[in-house]
Amino acid sequence: LPFQKAGIAYMVERKRVLVADEMGLGKTIQGIGLINLLLELGSILIICPASLKLNWQGELKRWLTRKLSVGISNGDLPDTGIVVINYDILKKHIDQILSRKWNLIIADEAHYVKNPKAQRTQLVAKIVEANPDARFIPMTGTPIVNRPIELFSLLRMLDPQTYHDSSFFGYAKRYCDAHQIWTGRKMVWDFSGSSNLEALQEKLRTSYMV
Repeated sequence: LPFQKAGIAYMVERKRVLVADEMGLGKTIQGIGLINLLLELGSILIICPASLKLNWQGELKRWLTRKLSVGISNGDLPDTGIVVINYDILKKHIDQILSRKWNLIIADEAHYVKNPKAQRTQLVAKIVEANPDARFIPMTGTPIVNRPIELFSLLRMLDPQTYHDSSFFGYAKRYCDAHQIWTGRKMVWDFSGSSNLEALQEKLRTSYMV
């Protein structure tokens, strides 16, 4: 469809893109379209929930036009051009994953990595960091921008030079309505709100998000 072609064109122009089309609009096909278009992509890691591994396998079989081998990681890490693995077993295979150079990393249902303290978030961040020249395409149809704090982990992976530890408070104050509250014992920061959402939306759409 035209909007999917536009999404692929947007990804071609940028190495790191958040694909945020709503559920059911074919984000998977856009990712495969990028693989079909860019012949230099020969080592591809697709990370997704376990329930979507077979969906990725089926969509690759249907839409992939290049002669790339496809492996689904279950008990081991396949030695294939495209590897599909679920978040839950990343830790088991992390050494193998880090020992390989990836051209493209896709994180499907990327709201799975919204919590910076979660192990899977840290593992995905480590993989992205270990492949600075790779394209990184997180995908999510969940409107996480309603709580902008949940975007920060992804933004750190999309643009680590802009979003890092020392920039967190600036981001939180501008977009998360960060303020201190009294808990009955002490003052703590509350980052659960939102503010300046139109400015955040414009910033994302002109730099990282389709």
